[in-house]
Amino acid sequence: MKALYICDNKEEWTTLNRLFAGNFPKVELICCLNGNDALDHLSYEGPFAIVMIEASIREENPTTLGQKILETVGERPIIFMGSEVHIKDRVDNDLYNGHPINGIIYTPYDVENFKSVISSTLEWAKKEEFEESIEEIDREELLPMRIRNFYMFKVVPYDVYLELTQTKFIKIIKRNQPYTHAKIQTYAKKNIKNLYLGKNDFIKMLEDGIEKVTAGLSQKGASLKAIFGNQIRGALIIQQYIRAIGVSDDIQALCSLIIDTTDKTIRRHETISEVVGQIPFKNGDFAEQAILTSYYCEAILHNLGWKSDLSRKKLGLASLLQDTTLSNEDLIKVTGADDPNLQMFTREEQDEYLAHPIQAAEIARQFQGYSEADFIIAQQHEKPNGTGFPFGVTANKMTAHSCAFILASTYVSRLAITGKSEADKIRIIEQLKVDYNIGNFKEPLSALEKTVRT
Repeated sequence: MKALYICDNKEEWTTLNRLFAGNFPKVELICCLNGNDALDHLSYEGPFAIVMIEASIREENPTTLGQKILETVGERPIIFMGSEVHIKDRVDNDLYNGHPINGIIYTPYDVENFKSVISSTLEWAKKEEFEESIEEIDREELLPMRIRNFYMFKVVPYDVYLELTQTKFIKIIKRNQPYTHAKIQTYAKKNIKNLYLGKNDFIKMLEDGIEKVTAGLSQKGASLKAIFGNQIRGALIIQQYIRAIGVSDDIQALCSLIIDTTDKTIRRHETISEVVGQIPFKNGDFAEQAILTSYYCEAILHNLGWKSDLSRKKLGLASLLQDTTLSNEDLIKVTGADDPNLQMFTREEQDEYLAHPIQAAEIARQFQGYSEADFIIAQQHEKPNGTGFPFGVTANKMTAHSCAFILASTYVSRLAITGKSEADKIRIIEQLKVDYNIGNFKEPLSALEKTVRT
């Protein structure tokens, strides 16, 4: 087991190391100077059965630090160390009494008191199976789950793992135990993109997510914020479900619900720009791009007066499936086959990028009632002058629906790369007018520009 000691006085480190070596030789003591270092250790070097905070720490409040640790890693005992004066003045009673195993060890140290408090904490840790948290697991037995999915829940009925090495994983969330979104955010800030579940658990979580998103989108009178949040979560689930399992009736129903909700949301508001301007686009990831593209496609249809349900359905499905087969999210920032940035990826990822329009089109063929959606998706990266991929067709070979989707998708992907200010939006439109104001692109481009400039 491991113990973590947060103290900015390294002389105290030496004293505590001697106490642990003499009384708890099997416990590995790790010392750190401040809260940021502590959270790094807790996130990546655990599990820690014991967390100790020196009450005299100068640049942080020990109570605030204790609360931050609990918010990040979940419920566990915290031991406050230090003189009686420092503990009385700087340790909040409510925090101390918040867990039956929280302890206080006064300095100068009394060895019997030290042994008693540490022993109680270790017993709690054994009961909670902390010593079993790091495991060697065959990667084939696990499935990656996008970290953003975990913001949808506060408790999950399965163990969740963080990858340490190719074969070692640390259990960071126990099944049926509450966790905080702050804990998930800690990993997200470190650019951790996936956590891992057993294959059966992964499927259950996706199914739970489908139920929650469906319920959220079916709720009458929901706010725009709630609608957009559920649509983005739904897009994320759709992409992960298809990659892991394939197309199911539940996924087809969820796609249909998201597409219908987009149409109804736009119809309920006086101006399209009022709606589009509020769609979250902080990350510019797969899911956010899918939903924003679907709204711009819907806006183009409305501005052109195209009222066909089939038009709405096939452009909506194209938006949701366009990047489904890409495993590396950074590939959506590549602007085309001739983009020099594509060379920064592995050979396999480059091949995947070049093939993804065709692969996404093949997935679209499994959906019933979306004729020509596969054809539209396959042309996602085509350009009017024939320099696009995978076919290199020119504007006169593209339908108006394909042109509308290409424009919406290209506009959104450029927005994710260059910026999201009003000036950025206008600049992208002006760039599109240079390359795309030709043939069947003309009317959809005018409709897109109307939405952006309004």
